[in-house]
Amino acid sequence: PGRLACALPLYDVETEYNPYYAHRRHLDLLDLDGSWTLAGARRGYRYELPAAPDTGPELDALLAAALERAAARGARGLLFPFATTRTARLLWERGAAVALDGADATVTTDGAPFDEYLRKLSSKRRIAVRHEFSTFRAAGYELGLEKLADCYTEAAPLLGQIQRKYGHEAHDEGMREYLAGQAEALGKYSRVFTARRSGRLVGFSRMYEFGDTLYARAVGFDYAETGKAFEYYALCYYLPVEYMHRQGLRRLHLGMETYEAKLARGARLGPLWSVALPVPGSPLPEREPADTSEWPRRFGRRALPEEEWQQPWAAPWE
Repeated sequence: PGRLACALPLYDVETEYNPYYAHRRHLDLLDLDGSWTLAGARRGYRYELPAAPDTGPELDALLAAALERAAARGARGLLFPFATTRTARLLWERGAAVALDGADATVTTDGAPFDEYLRKLSSKRRIAVRHEFSTFRAAGYELGLEKLADCYTEAAPLLGQIQRKYGHEAHDEGMREYLAGQAEALGKYSRVFTARRSGRLVGFSRMYEFGDTLYARAVGFDYAETGKAFEYYALCYYLPVEYMHRQGLRRLHLGMETYEAKLARGARLGPLWSVALPVPGSPLPEREPADTSEWPRRFGRRALPEEEWQQPWAAPWE
């Protein structure tokens, strides 16, 4: 009574500009076709169902209502991109199909000071990180921690530069509108680590602080002014680790891709799954267990928490 017990967003997607969120991509991973209603999270590359211990009946009621809505619209069921292992298991127990999509990288410091964070790295990596951070410090940038609302106009062209560098079509005005919307919706959680020259923004990392975690979301640079002092690693890893110690935060969430760089700086990889929950009376075809064996071969088991990777719907590691 009067308390929100459970919530599940559903989406009608008219146009999807991000290929990672395209329906077809996730349905191909699951060997499925037809129409499916997108559920969960449409941005952020991660979705977690409610974590409260008493959400069993609430969750069942919510999923039943969502499936009824999907069926009324002619959909075969609900499609959840980038689900965590816990979420995938909850849905698998209710009849969902699950396929491996990628991995999520997180550095867990438990709020430790920077030197203690370093001690968890290999001796070779400790030397490299000290060199990178000292080079950055010696570059003489004016460093700050700002709210997104106070710097998004300056940050937009820098974000546009990095988007264009990696082959994405990005206009500075579009980047400004995007960041303005983020500032309006999430401004109080924003933490922007900034590097300036004579007051002018030349590099930043945009993060959000929620609970005991700092979520890294984007970086941007003026490439005419940066690139020789390990600015990316300092703004995205080292300054945030120092901030986490001051604030008592436990985790730095780094998301998908560039796994080698993240592992080299202390991250561990948790799997992300594509999940399809069919409407009642529409069973899914049998499919091979998800193959996760490439990951320990590629990165070593030390960086992969086995309780997340070795699931009942996944083929065993070799």
